[in-house]
Amino acid sequence: MSANNQDLMPYNLFYIQDRLLVQNIDGHVVDIGGATQQAGRFHWHLDGNDEQGDRSDSIDAMLRDVEQHLSFLFLDGQFTSLEDLSERYADKLESAPSRQIALHELSDRDEEDVR
Repeated sequence: MSANNQDLMPYNLFYIQDRLLVQNIDGHVVDIGGATQQAGRFHWHLDGNDEQGDRSDSIDAMLRDVEQHLSFLFLDGQFTSLEDLSERYADKLESAPSRQIALHELSDRDEEDVR
């Protein structure tokens, strides 16, 4: 499937209190994993697919690394199955470290998972 023919879905990825949160276009927020800082490096993991990383030396670098391991299909499943935490984190989102991301609705990686 050509990326040019796909719609991009916007999300916000947040790091709040050692948790990785994602907000969708509807304002729903889900907790997709955790992250900690040890010896100057950020170690992160995604709860739903066991992806992880530990080479980031800043929050921004960690969020960029996490983004590389996200897909539309994965996040769609998380928003379908996890509790909406938007009320719990409403007062923290604006000031939290974050990254705006956009994922193709079905990437080549997702298509392999569906087959």
